[in-house]
Amino acid sequence: MDEAFVLINCKPGKEPSVLQQLKEMKNVVDAQGIFGVYDIIAKIESDAQSHLDDIITNQIRKLNEVYATLTLIPTNHEDELSNLIPDIIPDIIPEQKKPLDEVESDNEEDEALEEDFDE
Repeated sequence: MDEAFVLINCKPGKEPSVLQQLKEMKNVVDAQGIFGVYDIIAKIESDAQSHLDDIITNQIRKLNEVYATLTLIPTNHEDELSNLIPDIIPDIIPEQKKPLDEVESDNEEDEALEEDFDE
């Protein structure tokens, strides 16, 4: 079973109407109002990815009160994701943001200040 989570922005004050319409859709298994940038989150399920696309494009996005959506499709490859994290994190931390014990100092003044601080 394929699933997707759809974050939905509605016209102001139209959240109850959109929620009701979503709950009446066959493949929407849950819909809730949320706080934050988006107004509603809906979980949809289908036997085929192409059917999920159709539900989102031709049903949810066609609702008059909906003006934006963001679709999230969960992955079943947690092992691949966990292998990426250690490789990515060190590369995205700028040198000036790394802990001091990891930064090599080329500046004699910095070393002198460190010695004064240690005393």
